[in-house]
Amino acid sequence: MLSTEHPRDQKVLTVSETAALFGRSTSWVRDEIAGGRLKTLHPAGRRPFLVTEASVNALQRFIHERSRAAASRQPPALRLVVDNTK
Repeated sequence: MLSTEHPRDQKVLTVSETAALFGRSTSWVRDEIAGGRLKTLHPAGRRPFLVTEASVNALQRFIHERSRAAASRQPPALRLVVDNTK
């Protein structure tokens, strides 16, 4: 994982690095930031967002758990209903 040391000793990634990590577009990353699922830092003098590595790891875990839960759900059982009254 490409990361840059932030002066506050917090590991951060750029929006482009985060997009590459998830295999998504930079606009997807910005949407996740706007939705509050990714946390950012705004160091003085830097215009681009820096995404915290902790929030990236948390979102990866959330996506993994959600996909695992969806895979473990069993499809509904099929029932054959026949009406012989006619």
